[in-house]
Amino acid sequence: MDGALVEVFEMAPLAGVHASPTCMHVLGVLRLLDSLNRHRLRLLAQVEPAAGKVLGPGVAPGYIPRDALISRNLSPKLRQQLQDVLAICGGGLPSWCRELVTAAPFLFPFEMRRRYFYCTALGLARALQHLQQQQQVEGGSSAVSSNNREMRLARLQRQKVRVNRNRILDSAVKVMELYASHRAVLEVEYVGEVGTGLGPTLEFYTLLSHELQRKGLGMWCENCDEGKQTKDPTPGGQGETTPDGEPMIFAPHGLFPIPILDSASSSAVKVVERFRLLGRMMAKALQDNRLLDLPLSHCFYRAVLGRPLDLYDICSFDPQLGSSLVKLSSAYRTRQADGNVQIDGISISDLCLTFTLPGQEDVELKAGGKDIVVMCANVEEYLQLVVDATLGSGIKAQVEAFRSGFEEVFPLRHLYCFYEDEIESMLCGSDDAWDVDLLFKVIKFDHGYSGDSAPVRHFVELLCELDRKERKAFLRFVTGSPRLPPGGLSSLQPQLTVVRKHPSGGDVPTPGTTPGTPGVRDEGTTLADGDLPSVMTCANYIKLPPYSCKEVLKERLMYAIREGQGSFDLS
Repeated sequence: MDGALVEVFEMAPLAGVHASPTCMHVLGVLRLLDSLNRHRLRLLAQVEPAAGKVLGPGVAPGYIPRDALISRNLSPKLRQQLQDVLAICGGGLPSWCRELVTAAPFLFPFEMRRRYFYCTALGLARALQHLQQQQQVEGGSSAVSSNNREMRLARLQRQKVRVNRNRILDSAVKVMELYASHRAVLEVEYVGEVGTGLGPTLEFYTLLSHELQRKGLGMWCENCDEGKQTKDPTPGGQGETTPDGEPMIFAPHGLFPIPILDSASSSAVKVVERFRLLGRMMAKALQDNRLLDLPLSHCFYRAVLGRPLDLYDICSFDPQLGSSLVKLSSAYRTRQADGNVQIDGISISDLCLTFTLPGQEDVELKAGGKDIVVMCANVEEYLQLVVDATLGSGIKAQVEAFRSGFEEVFPLRHLYCFYEDEIESMLCGSDDAWDVDLLFKVIKFDHGYSGDSAPVRHFVELLCELDRKERKAFLRFVTGSPRLPPGGLSSLQPQLTVVRKHPSGGDVPTPGTTPGTPGVRDEGTTLADGDLPSVMTCANYIKLPPYSCKEVLKERLMYAIREGQGSFDLS
């Protein structure tokens, strides 16, 4: 049975949930509806095999928005439970919270399940810290913010490590081996640099994310189908390189492990160990609330979570191979009365396919596979072997190594309450475009600037004009990470702040000032045009000179971004 059908029709019962038979039946129907909704495209493709392809996103009718299934009664109850500090500290949350959040995640909004995760999966200290941060965001007073004893309990230990910027991968292997399983928050410094704190740590995860995408590591399938939409997020595109000039893998639809059928070879052992490092890194990033710049495919998340996979999943990360296999499968299921299998009017025997792995003709799917031609009589076996090599036995060692590394930090089962795109959001954050109104709302202008200052207006307009690559470079320059947390700029902590940097050429009195804000200067000056902006990455703090015009601002800012990579110094 195909993976989608397995998930739809072989769902585990709602064990441990105490409710009336009627309520249990309703939950069962809702689970079925949620699963049918998520897998509608591939199910439609199987219902109409003659189509020979999976319909594109947005084509299939009848899609139900995910939030349509959210329970307006249960969500407030879960929120109330997660405000009970004593219950969280004592592990006294009602059992229905865990059971429903895991077995029926569609009943609760993503943000509520994310809050449940931080309150239950990462230990007491991090749970209290999350509650305090949440209270600061929401405002007001509560037991969390007023109880000093709890504040002391939530103070997390920190483990400082020093790494070599020019040997990030080797350094990361040692760091994660030694400290991934520790409860302490990991803080990274670089040899020969004075910078410390959040900024260098975020950049460490970014650099490691990019190192793990090097072509030379042999970890990932590569797909160069440029005609398809590029998956989001992604650190770059075709032709991108690591800082030392080595090309990065190009996977526009997300990274997925390249099959390894001989896991005993020395090269395969190295690849498997890289996946163990990947598991440790991802779990530690989730534990410490750090962001990665690693565009993993949703299919990979499904694999590591143990969710069923089938032929149609290949389409999600390799559309060219996936569509060919789907077309071949459809042709076989609708074969002619004489048993002849044809694709676009061509007999399968004329395609000259052999029992080798597509894209790796030197890898045989069975003994002597190079000499076995795919024909009508063995096409079903061929499809089964290709799917198993691509999604099953061929990635088994990598997936198991990833799980092993991940569970050194915390149990993987705590992610069962999330959908694949939600896990991606937690790990890789947000990359939405900005508009002027949003930026004026979420950025704080202080110490010489207000929202009416000309340099501020130019700065905001410039940010809105940046393309995606420039936007990521700006974020990395300011925060240490090219990604924003889920929720975007409004969720950034500390709040992004822009202050006036005193021109090195001296300052002159400016007649226009904003009422009630002494010292605020509305206009720019040519005396600042030779200066560069500087940042405090640990505080998301930008020191912006009052440039005379927008053109100078753009040139100076982009120059600082380009030249400011690769080192953390004092400014």
